[in-house]
Amino acid sequence: MQLSPEQVQSINILLSAVQVAQRRGAYSLQDASTLQEAIDKLVPREEQERQAAEAAAANASPEEAEAAVSMPDESDSGDDDDEGGDSEEEAE
Repeated sequence: MQLSPEQVQSINILLSAVQVAQRRGAYSLQDASTLQEAIDKLVPREEQERQAAEAAAANASPEEAEAAVSMPDESDSGDDDDEGGDSEEEAE
């Protein structure tokens, strides 16, 4: 069976979603094992390790992570900040 580029992209997106959910602890140990076996059949282990290393390197930059987190805060730091702070306090 030959997959179209769109199908390959869709499978890659699904695989990424499964891996993200696994890192967040969404699956039981048995479910994680079953999913990993399925992933191993689709993607060679070496490729998985390479992708994981690239993702870790991309996430390793604290400045980038801090900028991504602080950007929404900076947009809220105007007049809406006081109102947003009150809302957050009320929500807690």
